[in-house]
Amino acid sequence: MPQNNEVQVLDLVANQEKVKKILDTAYQLQTLCSELKFNAFQPGAIKELKMATLLGHNWILNKALPDACSRSNSNVFYEYLSAKEKGNGQIDRFFKDGPGIQHEKYLQSMNRIDRNDCFYLAYTDANPCNPLDILRIYRVSTQKIKTETDRQLQKSKNNISHIGFDEEFAKENGELVYEKK
Repeated sequence: MPQNNEVQVLDLVANQEKVKKILDTAYQLQTLCSELKFNAFQPGAIKELKMATLLGHNWILNKALPDACSRSNSNVFYEYLSAKEKGNGQIDRFFKDGPGIQHEKYLQSMNRIDRNDCFYLAYTDANPCNPLDILRIYRVSTQKIKTETDRQLQKSKNNISHIGFDEEFAKENGELVYEKK
């Protein structure tokens, strides 16, 4: 894999047969996913589907909603965050509290936390060639996520931030619910 800004080029002529196989497989994957009404190449879709399978949840297709729900109660929602080992699972584009419209945006952002029964933080193999190799998943309460989010927002100099949760946070504030054997 490339290091920093090192450019690596895939020679499409020399690898023509493998590239054709990759594209044919991708089309087959999307055809199958289309039968279930989702885009296989939507960021995070396949990893979320795998997490839902490992955790025994139903996966929610609509990206504007939480990632999953309970199989026994479709009103019990879960949010999934994932990162490579030693990385941060993130909630993107979170608004800091402030006056006027900024406060409204903050409340909308916090609703993305509050609507969930809990969060699941997954950590995958650090090798970028293994993005679906989930090593550990932690269950973290919504309140712990909310407290940490407010802490990070207060420290931020920006009105819009990405909120990160590393594995240390997950270990200290959550419960290990899945570990690859």
